[in-house]
Amino acid sequence: MTLNGSGIRDISRVLEMRPNTVLSIIRTVAATVDEPRVEPQIENLELDEFWSFVGQKAHQRWTWYGFDRERKQVSALVNGRRTDANCQALYEKLKAAQVTNFYSDQWGAYPKVLPCASHHIGKAGTRHIERRNLTFRTRIKRLQRRTICFSKSEAMHDAVIKLHVQHMNAHHHQI
Repeated sequence: MTLNGSGIRDISRVLEMRPNTVLSIIRTVAATVDEPRVEPQIENLELDEFWSFVGQKAHQRWTWYGFDRERKQVSALVNGRRTDANCQALYEKLKAAQVTNFYSDQWGAYPKVLPCASHHIGKAGTRHIERRNLTFRTRIKRLQRRTICFSKSEAMHDAVIKLHVQHMNAHHHQI
């Protein structure tokens, strides 16, 4: 239910469970989910980051991720601040793959981290990942821009995103 836009209190009410029980189940299930699998060869990898917050808007939480255009799957992700270090952390997760083309927007961290010979900057190369950002915001209520639903802890915020990525990757043909 949380992967289809329901908040914790909505789930609690529908399933007639306490909110803490719902939170515990989400944490437990997220702990069993592996990181996305990085394929050994990726033809076109789009990179982007999207903003949300935990607790209050001043406490920003960014999700950096790589999207394999051909497989229509998230290859790797990092949650944290919008820093060069987190861009580097994302790249470290992707280093094992042979990536033919990296595509990103004009955010300054990407040229510092990605190999310039295979890095392409511009909106035309990031259409698929921008669409995926919309899917994140539509399906995960705590990521919607104008809502009263928000994460109270980084652990829960990251757990819900991790579960959503796992679900999207397993069912990419349905999205």
